[in-house]
Amino acid sequence: MKRFEPFLKSGYYIGFIFLVTLFAWSFYEETPPHLFNLYNMMVVFGLIALNTLLLISFENTLYTVPIVFSFLFIINNSTIDFNSVGQLGFPIIAFGVFILGYLIYFIKYKPKFKAKTFYWGLFLIGLSYVIPLIYTPFEVNGIMVSMAGFIYFGIYLFYSNTIKGNIDYLFKILLIVNLLLTAQVGLYLYRGYLLNPQLDFYHRIYAGWGRNLGWANINDMCFYIALTFPSYLYFIFKKPQTYLLWFMMLLPTAVVILSKSRGGIIGYAAVLLGVMLFFFFRGNKKHLFHGLIFLAISSFIAYQIREVFYIWWDFFLDSIGDDLNDFSTGRISIYLFGLDVFKQNPLFGGGWLSINGFPGGNLFGGRVFMYHSTIVQSLAAMGIFGFLALLFHYFQIAKYVFKHPTLEKFLFLIGYLASQAHGLIDNVQYAVPYSVLIVIILAVFETSEKTTSFESKKYRYHFIETN
Repeated sequence: MKRFEPFLKSGYYIGFIFLVTLFAWSFYEETPPHLFNLYNMMVVFGLIALNTLLLISFENTLYTVPIVFSFLFIINNSTIDFNSVGQLGFPIIAFGVFILGYLIYFIKYKPKFKAKTFYWGLFLIGLSYVIPLIYTPFEVNGIMVSMAGFIYFGIYLFYSNTIKGNIDYLFKILLIVNLLLTAQVGLYLYRGYLLNPQLDFYHRIYAGWGRNLGWANINDMCFYIALTFPSYLYFIFKKPQTYLLWFMMLLPTAVVILSKSRGGIIGYAAVLLGVMLFFFFRGNKKHLFHGLIFLAISSFIAYQIREVFYIWWDFFLDSIGDDLNDFSTGRISIYLFGLDVFKQNPLFGGGWLSINGFPGGNLFGGRVFMYHSTIVQSLAAMGIFGFLALLFHYFQIAKYVFKHPTLEKFLFLIGYLASQAHGLIDNVQYAVPYSVLIVIILAVFETSEKTTSFESKKYRYHFIETN
């Protein structure tokens, strides 16, 4: 396998993994008698086999990161809930085979584990997940959900001690993930276009085929796009002559607008603001010149298709409703309920299934449902302890970024803050794909040997490579 390592280090390998992921996800209809599409299952098992082979062949687990990330965005079944998990042999078998690869890795390489930079913050969050199990009514589903925090902690512990990180490799992954998510939303819009021939062109491209895209709904897609969007800047700053990257940024921008996700617009506006500020304060003359050209061309294109923005504004006005609760799609009622749960259990919260007590009973079909706000979720499910654990995690990230500032750290921070802004009104911080992404990204960052450091203010428009 060593002879294939140059390929594994390349962007071609990363691109191949996510191209296969897009192919597998695109088969969104079931193939009876299977609840999942047969092609989706075949690709998942194929990627698991490759992941296991890489774990057996290389002590450095960096090459498994594209595959692990692909698993977060590949599932295309939109009807999974707690009531059906026991009937779905495919995900259970797939998970078992997936874990087998890591067991073999432990046996072969015997890694030693140390507490790294983000250890205690993630440990405390994991602890805050499970404490409510002590005093809340016993439910099997509650155990499954409450163990997620320690699963994320375990993923971080494993990768932070087995990866030999590479920042350039990470940003290649993030860029291709952004393109993958953009393509998934694009297919969502294209299918909606095909299903609505009676509409005019502009309304057809807004149609979509539904809000759920299998592994997530359309709002989730948008904050993952915002999280990974600053990866374009990394390559623009590294290779300022690469003009194509400037115009590639129009693609995620277009799909976020056409998604009609109001929360998505908030997070995406935050990341665009962060990107523009970064260009202004850290760009050299060439960057700023290219940025002005890009802005002029983008403005011209936007003017030519201004009908898109008129329709979006009409949609926004129609969504306001009679009161704030209608405008928030019922979120205000959920927030108030969550705060009541917090008042009843202020120290450690009401647990992860407390949302099932929302007036009207379990309205969500057994699905893992959250409080649509990072703050309310923390307080309601995990109480003051969970909220303080989250703040400590934030503090560790901020300390890491600003202790030795680098180009890559600031770009990560821009996307992270944008996604957290979206998290004020949606399920972001504690979403499964988001949590896995963040802990692995942090693990790659702190184990990387090569970073791009800012020079002194006198030469602030330049970057230097350091080892």
